[in-house]
Amino acid sequence: MINTQTSNQSSLEVDYCLECGEKTSTIVEFMGAKKKVPCMCKCKREEYEKQRELDMKVEQQRKLDRLKEYSLMDKSFMQYTFENFKTDKYNKDLYKLAVEYCNEWTRMKKENTGMILMGPPGVGKSYLSFCIANELLNKFVPVIAISTIGIINKIYSSYNSYGDEGEAHIINSLKNADLLVLDDLGAEHTSARGKEKQIIYSIIDSRVRQGKPIIITTNLNKQQLREKLISEDRVNRSFDRLTAVAPIIEINGPSRRKEEGNRRFDSLMGLLKK
Repeated sequence: MINTQTSNQSSLEVDYCLECGEKTSTIVEFMGAKKKVPCMCKCKREEYEKQRELDMKVEQQRKLDRLKEYSLMDKSFMQYTFENFKTDKYNKDLYKLAVEYCNEWTRMKKENTGMILMGPPGVGKSYLSFCIANELLNKFVPVIAISTIGIINKIYSSYNSYGDEGEAHIINSLKNADLLVLDDLGAEHTSARGKEKQIIYSIIDSRVRQGKPIIITTNLNKQQLREKLISEDRVNRSFDRLTAVAPIIEINGPSRRKEEGNRRFDSLMGLLKK
């Protein structure tokens, strides 16, 4: 005959992990009855935490990949980061400004503060703006960074498949992003459709009206930008509205593209000396 009392007592003994020595079960009392239930020892807790961290990293990477796809940024610009930024006497203050803008992004967004990076070609306007975009994307901020030519091309190519609905979808995505980086304003050319200026004007105006930050890079000077933003009624109130929330920062200095071209030229000419 089995001794039930002895059997029950044996089954209620606490178990211990052979690795760390901590309990793997514990005794609880519920409605007058004692039961043995499993619990995590140190080994299992550490294993669980490692798996949880891994799952979080995988999910964060998925979210980041989705954001980067949503950003419309050309893959070649993904390498434009603060880590790859080379500072010199011309751009060190701009570099600091861009880094602090990202550090203070929550406040910048709340106050609807953007900027217009204005200057001649090759001085690093686009590089700086895409550094900001990539830094904020890595902090899971929804950013769209695209050139005005890229916007126009995407909209016109969407007409073939979606008609006007394609244009509306693209423009809405530009409106909804937390930050819009609009690169090379003024480089777009007027086609037979003649809608380019209207499209760009509409995007900028909607961002300003909705209180959402925008960063613009342009080779245009102030007067040219003012003319660019004049609406069909020939009223230039948009320029004043835009510069109130996105102050103009003029960038000067040597053209880095030209310097790089000269360096490569010298390298080629060096081949003749061998």
